[in-house]
Amino acid sequence: MVQKATAGLRERQKQQRRDAIMESARTLFERLGIEECSMAMIAAAAGVSTPTVFNYFGSRDELLLAIIFQGHQKAIDHYRTHIQRQSDSLADDLCELLSDLTKRSLEIFSKSVWLYAESTAIRYPQSEFVQRYSQIDATLIRTINEMLVAHACRTRRGGRFDADALASIIYNHWLSHYQACLKDETMTLETHLARILPEIRGLLDLIFENA
Repeated sequence: MVQKATAGLRERQKQQRRDAIMESARTLFERLGIEECSMAMIAAAAGVSTPTVFNYFGSRDELLLAIIFQGHQKAIDHYRTHIQRQSDSLADDLCELLSDLTKRSLEIFSKSVWLYAESTAIRYPQSEFVQRYSQIDATLIRTINEMLVAHACRTRRGGRFDADALASIIYNHWLSHYQACLKDETMTLETHLARILPEIRGLLDLIFENA
């Protein structure tokens, strides 16, 4: 019994330390820029040693990915629950999901930090960073797929549809708009959503009878 309690306490302490490192990194990335931020600086801000930071995260890129994944996972967890209590409208649910993804993404990091992540992916297309980054994309596509399947809308042609392909199309369309938003410092969240959401609704209306 004592051993279980001790193990549980140890795990909570590890999670608290991990969270403190991630929050310190996020703050420093925003304030100084990722390239100007060292692991030693992150360790000092989190109140731990530099080797401890490396034990949890092997590099700044791993820290960056962990912060991004944590933020997106909250949106994914919310919407996997939401699928079980879905509204009657696929378009409403999907637009709510994409709106939340954009909002949470911009809450995770500012546009400048996101642009660093995007440029890293372009500069090193075969890197582990890109492979891990693509896993986040795959998780988001899978969430959209689950929503499409859960609604089971009837297509205008009367046949079945490829949920995998459609989920990828929807996600990539959202991503292209999101990247355009990142590159335009003047574009607000409201402007981004005013552009992307009607297009998503139009796409669904072309495919389904009752979206």
